[in-house]
Amino acid sequence: MLENSVREALAGNRERRTPRIALDLPIRVFATDFKGRDFVEDSNTVAINMHGAKIRLGHELIPDQEIRILSGKTGREAIFRVVAKAGNADNKTTLWGVECMNPEHNIWGLAFPVLGPRDQSGVRAMLQCPECRVRELLFLDEPLLEKVATTGGLLRGCLSCGKTALWKQVPYYES
Repeated sequence: MLENSVREALAGNRERRTPRIALDLPIRVFATDFKGRDFVEDSNTVAINMHGAKIRLGHELIPDQEIRILSGKTGREAIFRVVAKAGNADNKTTLWGVECMNPEHNIWGLAFPVLGPRDQSGVRAMLQCPECRVRELLFLDEPLLEKVATTGGLLRGCLSCGKTALWKQVPYYES
């Protein structure tokens, strides 16, 4: 029942429970690949929320399998269920949607903001102008999130300094 609701949420058929935040956090994944071989892989998150994450891996997984993720930021770990393959990041890595089996544990160490209407279709990302260093909270759709993750930023104009530049993602922390 729970896994169906998570699949629906990933597919956009159900309202989100907590906002997603675009955040590149170091993680260590302990799992078994689709061929039954155990592995340990150091990787990163692409986006997180209280109930799960989108992670990048060089190994192929199987939906519904359980994996263990250790947060490099907090040193906390938890068991996650692989919900679905969420796309290919490049020729070497794949993106996976994972659900935390005990979200109250909060291995990310962040206080998540209150869910707003724009959180249903976007991922919160804090970007910074490289010229004047002004920051702006954006709600990115999945294609823009992937572009920021692969190119390291987003080319855009700044209302503060008037220059167009590659805005880089900076940590987004809400207390």
